[in-house]
Amino acid sequence: MLILGISTSSGQFALLLGENNQVIYDSTDLGKDNNKELYYLLQDALKACNKKTSDINQIIIDTGPGGTSRVRTGIAFANSLAYSLNIPISPVSTMELAGIDAYNKYSLPVVNSVKSIKGNAYIGFYQKDEEIKIEYGRIEEIVPEFVGGIAQFVVVGAHREQIINLPVLAGKTIIDSQMQYGNARIFIEKSDLFTGRGLLFPQFVVPITEETI
Repeated sequence: MLILGISTSSGQFALLLGENNQVIYDSTDLGKDNNKELYYLLQDALKACNKKTSDINQIIIDTGPGGTSRVRTGIAFANSLAYSLNIPISPVSTMELAGIDAYNKYSLPVVNSVKSIKGNAYIGFYQKDEEIKIEYGRIEEIVPEFVGGIAQFVVVGAHREQIINLPVLAGKTIIDSQMQYGNARIFIEKSDLFTGRGLLFPQFVVPITEETI
């Protein structure tokens, strides 16, 4: 089963191919040559792996939140490809991706943040075997609600220092992961977590925005 993973929310387009939970191609390994449109990244990937577009059985796509235009570009490409191949497409939020990545390293709950406007942020809370929680608003209001009964957690994303220094969280053990984003290789390596949520036309994946949370 050939799986295509796509992440565009972090500013760098990541396109991966994998089989049996093993990454067989990762466009981010190309460095500066990764500055291509997704169509050309996919053609390069298929050629390198001696595969065809029709070999793809599943798509896993990052739905954000993140740079709105970048996220929409990735989702539009993935939706179109899934429709043309009549294959399922599985949505995974940036928050869940980072949560899984950080949890694998620290085995602790994860608070993730993504910048927005007017002092607001997207805040995610991940615990293993629980559905990711995502809210939009003020960090100082949302984070204490998420971690009220938790003594230790990890922070990921754009507001790590701000969260660590929240006076209301004094006394808690907060670990700075030094991570801004999760690793898109998780789409392949943990694909069993995502394939069961696949959508088929006429259903489409939509980006996470303030309006869709």
